Amino acid sequence: MHFEILVEGQAELTALSILMPKILGEYENPHTWKIHKHRGIGRIPDDPMQTPNPRDTTLLHLLPAKLRAYSKAPRADRVIIVLLDLDDKDLEIFYQELRSLLALCDGEFEANFEFAIEELEAWYLGDRNALVAFNPDIRFGALTDYVQDSICGTWEFLARADDPSVLTQKKRSRHSLDKKKEWSKKIPPHMDVDSNNSPSFNTFLSRLRAHAI
Repeated sequence: MHFEILVEGQAELTALSILMPKILGEYENPHTWKIHKHRGIGRIPDDPMQTPNPRDTTLLHLLPAKLRAYSKAPRADRVIIVLLDLDDKDLEIFYQELRSLLALCDGEFEANFEFAIEELEAWYLGDRNALVAFNPDIRFGALTDYVQDSICGTWEFLARADDPSVLTQKKRSRHSLDKKKEWSKKIPPHMDVDSNNSPSFNTFLSRLRAHAI
C-alpha cells in the first residue's frame, strides 16, 4: 500500500518521517509513503470549489482542491491520510466538515482524517520513557495535572517539563517553533509505537496498520 499523508508543517513531517518505519516497517518492504507539509493549518475556503490562492499554502485552504485531484486519479493501492491538530475545535463538527469535502470529489477513493488531540505534543506525552530518553532531567512534576489527549494547552505542559523558558515567548515565536522542531526530531526516535498512552496516536497507528494488511 502507498500512503499519501498531508500534514500541517515541518514538525509533523519530521516526526512522521521517523515514526512511519516504526509503524509500517522498512520503506518499500512492502509499503511506501509520501508526507506533504504545508504552512500551517489555515481554514477551509468559504467556497471549497474555488481555485486555491497560490499565496495560501495552508493545509485546509488547499485540501478541497487536493482531494478533488486525488479523486480524479484513484488507485486501489493508495490511501490518503490527512493529519490535523484538533486544537480547540469540536471533534465531531470538524470531522463532518472535512468529510463533506469528499462529496465534492468526482469519485470514491480512500481518504481518512486523523487528529492529534490537542496537538502533536500529546503523542510525545503519551510515551514517558521516550521523554526520559530525550531529556533525563525532564520535570515530570510539571505533568502531574496533564490529562492525556485533553484540550489543555498541551505544548505548554511539555514546555514546562522540558524547558520552561520557552513559555516566556509567544506560541508562534522563533524560540517556540524551534523547540517544537527539536521535539519532533529528538523524541520520536525513542518512541515505542506499540506502547503509547495517547488515544489519538493509537487511532492513527491502527488506521495505518489496518490499511497495510
